[in-house]
Amino acid sequence: MTFDDIRRRDWAATYPTREAALALVEWIKADWETISQLDRRLPGIGIEWTQSFNTAAERCFEVYGYPELEAVAVARRIAEMSMRPTAPRGRVAGGSDGLTGATTPTGLGARPEGPQPMTFGFTPRR
Repeated sequence: MTFDDIRRRDWAATYPTREAALALVEWIKADWETISQLDRRLPGIGIEWTQSFNTAAERCFEVYGYPELEAVAVARRIAEMSMRPTAPRGRVAGGSDGLTGATTPTGLGARPEGPQPMTFGFTPRR
């Protein structure tokens, strides 16, 4: 068996169906929080030759050419989803959940007295 035969065999073993590729397109457009959520869904559509959504998306782009699955588009979407602000856990954004807002601890004033140096989390040397 030659190297080309091996490469062809591996290529055929990783040939995705059109339905699987379309599922990946739908997933990348949908709302999700982490890429691992997409990774875990791959066996459900018959992509068992990898556990990586990125690898599956690259392969589907090679075979079918869907622009949503191009490496740059996938990276952009992953960056968008990972950098978006999220609501705090257990609270609904903009909703009334019966919780009160932030309160100041007992014994502390709302504003410190006198000017405060900008230390950015570091304590100044004395």
